Amino acid sequence: MERVIDDESEQKVLTALENAGVFTAGGLVKDKVLFCSTEIGRSSFVRQLEPDWHIDNNLEIISQLARFIKFQLHVSPIKPPERTAANVFNSQSLEQFFGCI
Repeated sequence: MERVIDDESEQKVLTALENAGVFTAGGLVKDKVLFCSTEIGRSSFVRQLEPDWHIDNNLEIISQLARFIKFQLHVSPIKPPERTAANVFNSQSLEQFFGCI
């Protein structure tokens, strides 16, 4: 799920994902990429979808969803002072979390 401000922003994100090859080699389905314009909307989307994993850069959303989502990853260059919950992991980047760097 990605936060966007308008249709043009949405198209830019889809183009970037497509250029990165995530729809072919990465296995991501283009029609299943979700967009939302507000933080509250994103939180509601995730809660309704009940995914096994949620990745976000907003610690407040991560904290709100901790009791509903099986696993979460908080991505931020600034390490939070403490772990939010047992099912929440922290990383400075996706690459770092997946051991690519």
